[in-house]
Amino acid sequence: MDAAKRNGNPTLHGLWGFGLLALLFFLTLLAGGAVVANRHAAQRGIPSGLPAPIQDADVPSLCVNTALHALAPSLSPDRALDLIAEGGFQWVRQPFPWAQIEPAQGRYDWAVWDRIVEETTARGLRLIVVLERPPEWAGSPPSPADFARFAGAVAARYGDRVDYYQVWHNPNLQDGWGTVPHPAQYAELLRQAALAIRAADPDARILLGSLAPTVERGPENLSEVRFLEELYAAGAAPYFDIVTVQAYGFETGPEDRRVDEGVLNFSRSVLIREVLEAHGDDGKAIWASHFGWNSLRPEWSDVPSIWGTVDEATQAEYTVGALERARREWPWMGAMCLSHLQPDLSLPAPDTGTPDARRHWGFALVGPNGAPRPVYRAVAEWAHRPPTNDPGYWTPASGIATWEGGWELSELGADPGQEGTYTVTIPFWGTDFGLRVRRGNYRAYLYVTVDGEPANLLPRDEAGRAYVILTSPDYQPQEITIPVARNLAPGAHTAIVVAERGWDQWPLAGWSVGYHPDDRLYRCALLSLGALALTAAAGMVAIGRRMDRGKVGRAVTGAWARLSERARWAATLVVTGLLWAGAWMTWGLETGGGVFRRLGEGGGLAATLAAAALFYYSPWFLLTLVAGLALFSILLLRPDYGLALVAALAPFYTLPRPLLDRAFSMAEIVTLMTLASWGMRTLTSSPARGGGGPKGQGWGKDAVLALVVVALASTLQADFQRVAWRELRTTILEPVLFYLMLRTLPMGRRETWRVADFFVLGGVAVAGIGLVQYAMGVNLITAEGGLPRLRSVYGSPNNVGLYLGRVLPLLAAVLMLAQDRWRRLAYGLAALPVGAALVLSFSKGALLLGVPAALVTVGLLAGGRWRWATLALLLVLALALVPLMRLPRFASLFTTQEGTTFFRIRLWQGTVAMIRDHFWLGVGPDNFLYHYRSRYILPSAWQE
Repeated sequence: MDAAKRNGNPTLHGLWGFGLLALLFFLTLLAGGAVVANRHAAQRGIPSGLPAPIQDADVPSLCVNTALHALAPSLSPDRALDLIAEGGFQWVRQPFPWAQIEPAQGRYDWAVWDRIVEETTARGLRLIVVLERPPEWAGSPPSPADFARFAGAVAARYGDRVDYYQVWHNPNLQDGWGTVPHPAQYAELLRQAALAIRAADPDARILLGSLAPTVERGPENLSEVRFLEELYAAGAAPYFDIVTVQAYGFETGPEDRRVDEGVLNFSRSVLIREVLEAHGDDGKAIWASHFGWNSLRPEWSDVPSIWGTVDEATQAEYTVGALERARREWPWMGAMCLSHLQPDLSLPAPDTGTPDARRHWGFALVGPNGAPRPVYRAVAEWAHRPPTNDPGYWTPASGIATWEGGWELSELGADPGQEGTYTVTIPFWGTDFGLRVRRGNYRAYLYVTVDGEPANLLPRDEAGRAYVILTSPDYQPQEITIPVARNLAPGAHTAIVVAERGWDQWPLAGWSVGYHPDDRLYRCALLSLGALALTAAAGMVAIGRRMDRGKVGRAVTGAWARLSERARWAATLVVTGLLWAGAWMTWGLETGGGVFRRLGEGGGLAATLAAAALFYYSPWFLLTLVAGLALFSILLLRPDYGLALVAALAPFYTLPRPLLDRAFSMAEIVTLMTLASWGMRTLTSSPARGGGGPKGQGWGKDAVLALVVVALASTLQADFQRVAWRELRTTILEPVLFYLMLRTLPMGRRETWRVADFFVLGGVAVAGIGLVQYAMGVNLITAEGGLPRLRSVYGSPNNVGLYLGRVLPLLAAVLMLAQDRWRRLAYGLAALPVGAALVLSFSKGALLLGVPAALVTVGLLAGGRWRWATLALLLVLALALVPLMRLPRFASLFTTQEGTTFFRIRLWQGTVAMIRDHFWLGVGPDNFLYHYRSRYILPSAWQE
């Protein structure tokens, strides 16, 4: 008694322990979720793999907003353009105010704008023309038709020198739109303007009106995220090619990674990218029409700033940091236009309090006195860094590369010639690298090194060279990005690509550079938390198994007692109905089965075979349906017949039965019919009556279950899903179902032997068909030296060797061990055509390895005199193989420099590389050939 008091209540201690472990388990899950969420927030906006091609993203990034028509007196347009060019800028975003170009309807004044276009393009700068500010006569917002005529006139005049047109500025603000912003109205103006511009300039690229950052949701101003969503709802997507944002930093620096509609910061652009992805429009780039930080000098302190303010050194640091972050992490971001060289002094001050030109001086790269500010010098230094391919997708036309060997370049990519060596050197900055290639039904290779070493994601040939195969898996033309290297140190790298063959195929379409921050700490944290969670879960299970389970029963009893009388009656009726249905199914099946058995084994089998034959050969759908129902009815009563029939029909999977618009093998159809019968019997039988539980519980069923789980996981990650799921169904799931039924159906000795007999019967049929074909000289394969090879119902003689190589050992085992004299005689006779067909298949694998190994195994297991008989038989077979070794097909067996042995060795080498790359789950069912011929086949083995 005293000891019990000292030790306390064991059950109470167990509950406390269980509760503490449960608390630890859930806290660990919460911590893991926090780690994952933090990583997601830190990497939001960074593509998970190699960047995909995005039109208009592979452009020079550095752009500046200008007002060349309204500069400060200290800065002339020519000097402004010189500063822009010297600073490394390649884009100029210039307003083309409608009110100044067409002050009266139909009367255009082009003089100022002609000079701007001429002087800008003469310096190699590219213009973004901003169409905005309607004249008084047009109203605000203007008529879409009037605006479209103006936009078309601009495109017609400058289309030979300008390709990028932006339709409006700040359409999501009341001051920008002229009234309460209305996405549908702007969508119509955009539509008509885009059609007019494209009609005048077919190469034009339309930029969506610059969306101002705001957290407001109306009515005066509307968040750019909501505005863009409503534009998609209004059907505006076809009428813009590029989305533009204003990526101001406001109060925080470029590393502020909060992405929230209620937060104004540099990361806000990610929200817009996610809207594009949500609408399946992620093939479009985002450009920053404005970005930067405001820095007011002391003499401008009387000018308030709605963007916050930083000192000039911080402004320069933040601006370069923003360019650097976008360069590393946002491959979907194209041109980034700094706000600005100098503010547009022609802008009037709105009555609403929106900042006027004077209040924009804090963003200026050049002060009112014409002198460059620190931010200009910092950006210029950044712009003049060594050229390289930043993270993103690049083409031979847009990327940085050195071409050697006379490559031909075009919009299609790069094409090597037929003679000589063709090499391209590609510098890049990032952690991952891939090549975008055009593959098809042709033989060619690209050999790739990164920093002087073979690319770490590619297979290697005998010389250790990493290579890309340009033959497509299904021989159909395809353009695909192939990962070449990953997990490189973040920084500068150099890839060298050497082309072998592939002329006139334009095999190199481009390359992709990826960047992913180091996540080793993240993975270690997740691994540690996972181990802790598993430990807590194991402890909960251990304590739970020792707890009093009787309390569970008492809880159920208490719950039943708390049910109302009506609920108890309903539950009783449901259970009673299920019992009656089960009883009917059981008695019905047993009665039907008894009637069918009175036909006798011969009659039952004859009826089964007749129904199956009629179902397979019937040319009429109605007769096929009737025969199928008859066959199903028979198998419903005698599922053991179904198992025997499957064993016989299994080798004839190449001769499917068309059903509607699909085709299925007879073995598959009979398996599913038998499964239905097995399922009904399993549901309606009880262990006491012999219907439950697999025979011989043990490791076998566990291994089969593991096979199914692994095969399913492998299928889910397969690249070629259609063939993977078909292969999973036909070679894993249905055979496993056959195995399950074979183990669990109550069958006696006669039924078990019937399955074996039908399996042998199927083998004899395969052999007989092949021997008849061989005698008639049809459906043969001609091997080395003109040797004809038997292939029966298969596409390759090796399939004959594989199948009959499994039938012959069973025949041998029965000959050695069976007690039934007539069965031994029948199996001995069956061995003659099976053995003959095996020999005439001339399958080296079967004749030299499979059959001898199987016979040795059977003989050793038989023991006694059969052991010596087997050894004698092997000696006879070895002597019989001597003449075979004189045939060209077998004589090349030991020649490793050419012939089939050479190619088999290369095949095994490629297979080892595939296993190394996909060790745990493989490439997926029926995916081997697709991966082998498109990635792992060695260049020296291409003929295979």
